[in-house]
Amino acid sequence: PLAIDVLFVVTVIGTLALVLGGASRAAARVSPGALRGVRVAAVAAGGWLALTAALTDHGFFDDFYALPPHMLLAVGPPLLGALALIASGRLDRLLAAMPPSWPIGVQVFRIAVEIVLWRLAVAGVAPGIMTFTGRNVDILVGLTAPIVAYFCFVRRTWPARVAWWWNWAGVLVLLNVVVHAQLSAPTRFRVFATEPATTFIGDLPYIWLPAVLVPLAWALHAASLRQLRSRP
Repeated sequence: PLAIDVLFVVTVIGTLALVLGGASRAAARVSPGALRGVRVAAVAAGGWLALTAALTDHGFFDDFYALPPHMLLAVGPPLLGALALIASGRLDRLLAAMPPSWPIGVQVFRIAVEIVLWRLAVAGVAPGIMTFTGRNVDILVGLTAPIVAYFCFVRRTWPARVAWWWNWAGVLVLLNVVVHAQLSAPTRFRVFATEPATTFIGDLPYIWLPAVLVPLAWALHAASLRQLRSRP
């Protein structure tokens, strides 16, 4: 349905704008160089959206039998790039200037993603296994994100270790979703004979689920864990 397509595109663009906006505010408190870095990241994000859209338009991600899997080229570069930056410590000053509630609270976008997946399943486009009526409990991460952010870092009635374990739970929940998506796609390694298969992620605009939103969710968990590690 067109309304679901629009909701998904708004979720992608809105989440990226929210993340880059929060990073810009933190960078402005660090240095002009940090602010320039965020602007470069914004340009890179726009370029990645355009590149993946162009490849999808040419049917690149429709080939689920290719080796190596083409979908890895959608997930891999942004995920590995973000994790490398965070692990290297180059973003530590930026993360120190950012409220610890922010990387957690912004994960509320996962509620909208789960609503989209559910409506796609109802429309017969996505398999039920990918929704909260199947084996996908990722909506719980989105629902609890603002609660954990508020009680751990605004009210401070919960210890920071709650946020620590919440982040690791979110990492594992998202890994579960990705594994089920891969095992229900029409590849050489298919395990779940779902109808329909998970082919919608090879089309526009849903290529941005593995290419943008999944890496972003993992990167936000990594950023939050890095923040928590540096706290006394």
